[in-house]
Amino acid sequence: MIVGNGFLAKTFKENYEKDTNIIIFASGVSNSNETDQKIFDREKIFLIKCLRKNKKLIYFSTCSVYENSLNHSAYIKHKIFMEDIVKRSADYLIFRLPQIVGNSPNPNTLTNFLYERISRREPFNIYKNCKRNIIDVEDVFKISSFIINSGVNKSTINIASPKSTEIMDLVKIFEGILNVKASYNLLERGESYNIDVTYSLKIANDMNIHFDGFYNERIIRKYYG
Repeated sequence: MIVGNGFLAKTFKENYEKDTNIIIFASGVSNSNETDQKIFDREKIFLIKCLRKNKKLIYFSTCSVYENSLNHSAYIKHKIFMEDIVKRSADYLIFRLPQIVGNSPNPNTLTNFLYERISRREPFNIYKNCKRNIIDVEDVFKISSFIINSGVNKSTINIASPKSTEIMDLVKIFEGILNVKASYNLLERGESYNIDVTYSLKIANDMNIHFDGFYNERIIRKYYG
């Protein structure tokens, strides 16, 4: 069973839509800058209804919970609260994800934001000390499906690239692909944080998913080239 209609839900649809034992809960707040409590409450109510079905529930959270500067944001508080609700279930998996790249109309994703600003030659701010972690939605599917099928239960697992990247490096990739010089203000702000991917990285290696030095450029070219 698939809950949601975004690009993450669509990626899992073919394999899990008719699965009566598993609920892929891919319907949640998609804007990390969201502050409207009504939108948070809507996801909470929907999640609780799904948990009452007493099936294995797969919930997608965020690796941003590790970023100290976001600890007090409404979005992070909400995601942690949702995780706590899921953990009351007898059968669940929580996958914490970084910035996902794919065919998404969501303007709030990092790569969509950069693409739109750079392609339109619109100015934007870059935090010099900020690093972000990006991963192909198809790699998220491959790794998480392996974990689901392996029978792992009641666990919170990070699925991300082993190396986060400075925003400036992502901008340079887009400049090369679009053949456009970005217009930006470089600010002495931002921070980076570590994501432990020991478990999921072993699975990625076994599945020949290569997080090498060209990974970011490959997936940006794949969806924006």
